[in-house]
Amino acid sequence: MAKTCPKCGYAQVEADECPRCRVVISRYRAYLDKLGQKPAAPAPPAPPPGPGAVAPPPPVAGGIGPEGSPAGFWIRAAALVVDSFGLQAVFLPFQLLIYYPTLLAGGIGREADPARLIAVNAGYFVVAFVVSAGYVVWMHGKYGQTLGKIATGMKVVKVNGEPIGYGRALGRWLGLFLSIIPLGIGYLMAGVRSDKRSLHDLVAGTRVMKIRRPWLEGKPAGFWMRFVALGIDWQALSLLLVPVGIISAIAIPLTMAAGSRVAAMAVAGTLVLFLAASLVVYSVWMHGKWGQTLGKMALGMQVVKVDGTPLGYGGAFLRWLGSILSGLILMIGYIMAGLRSDKRALHDLIAGSRVTYIR
Repeated sequence: MAKTCPKCGYAQVEADECPRCRVVISRYRAYLDKLGQKPAAPAPPAPPPGPGAVAPPPPVAGGIGPEGSPAGFWIRAAALVVDSFGLQAVFLPFQLLIYYPTLLAGGIGREADPARLIAVNAGYFVVAFVVSAGYVVWMHGKYGQTLGKIATGMKVVKVNGEPIGYGRALGRWLGLFLSIIPLGIGYLMAGVRSDKRSLHDLVAGTRVMKIRRPWLEGKPAGFWMRFVALGIDWQALSLLLVPVGIISAIAIPLTMAAGSRVAAMAVAGTLVLFLAASLVVYSVWMHGKWGQTLGKMALGMQVVKVDGTPLGYGGAFLRWLGSILSGLILMIGYIMAGLRSDKRALHDLIAGSRVTYIR
């Protein structure tokens, strides 16, 4: 007899494991009973719209999944980070086989030919610009998604929900320059407007919407997607370098000028410890409270116990300790996530956790 999942509310569960979120139903019910919480109920059907109500936006064509809420500034920034990783992977062979050897052949230093350096760098810029532009226009025109938007669960469509096509994708790409020129304000509009449309969306008549990925929900997240999530986290944490750099630039010269080298070393050591502690607190707190870091949120992943219950702060701290061990043994503990069928790294085995897609 079909029953409702106590975690996600899926109402067509025939076994003890939910096919949608992969939680073990009997264990999760026991966990809720221990906390005194009620299980999730199936979502009630939406009431009919009243007089004068605004109709919901039309669904995205193509059958990828039901349309969700507008995609805002931060998740689109995460998609941009993913795209940058992909483009860098494409450019790397070109850099290693052509760009750097050409520079070295011309000499780098006082005797280098300035005209040659300018020509090589200009050539590389043109190639990178053309490839990047072609990638963005082709992916949006054909699929409505770049790799970054696929990874984060978003799609670009017309305002009426239809595919944008190559012409509108090119117009949207040209509109990017309008978003960049006024100090990036065109991008920031996606974080301010209620419909989350940036300036280039307004120019091209497009919108970016979150979409469900039912083929991923409940499945384990593998090595590469977890690596990308880590890259997004590092990009976010790099913001800490701004205040630390300002403090270093002020405090260390002042202490050195006062003739106290020990004090300067103490300031530098304190800042290093602050950065290290911030990394630990970020990982343990985010995983303990939500089961997700910012990178995992953007990519629709969550860390849970093997039975599907929340990880908690204790489990998050144990998992962080295990991640140190995973790194010390030549990163083999991390690579295990790409080799095992359940995609669990060494620190997941130590903490009794798993990383799964939730959307």
